[in-house]
Amino acid sequence: MKKITFFLLGLFGMLGCVSEPTFDVIPYIGFNSARIITKTSSDLLGNTTKRDSLILTINFQDGDGDLGLTQDDYKKLILIQPNLRTFDVDLYVKKKGTYIKSTPSFPLGGNHFQRYKEGDKPGPIEGSIDFSINFDYNNFSGIPYLTGKKDTIRFDIWITDRALHKSNVVQSNDIVLFGN
Repeated sequence: MKKITFFLLGLFGMLGCVSEPTFDVIPYIGFNSARIITKTSSDLLGNTTKRDSLILTINFQDGDGDLGLTQDDYKKLILIQPNLRTFDVDLYVKKKGTYIKSTPSFPLGGNHFQRYKEGDKPGPIEGSIDFSINFDYNNFSGIPYLTGKKDTIRFDIWITDRALHKSNVVQSNDIVLFGN
């Protein structure tokens, strides 16, 4: 019994010595995956339409843990950064083997109204973020260079924290839209 007690005390002692990781206060991201879920639904007029829901997943590390927003954070930061998006992307469409930057008439990035760490105490965090972008088969006219027939695209992706630090930029893999 004494051996088990000493073993458990030693184990708990070693676990108590684990230190927090140290990450830069500027967020660091890595591309994880892209997956498409094709759905059929009704539009506002009751017409049936097909949609590719693209889910981009990135991994992140942040030294002070100030990723994500609440509605109050957004109201304060939008005064400083009028076009604030905490998850941002540039879209490229492949044409004749070459990627061309597409500038949609509407932003593809957006804001995550969720904090990834509770409270205001700074400290390191890491994890993953999923971000969804919808592409309608019948209505893609606001996105230059898309044809609606097996378009190959890719993204440059970056994030911004509440201190307005921008992360590194990562590139997605090739993604084929409108393939179903």
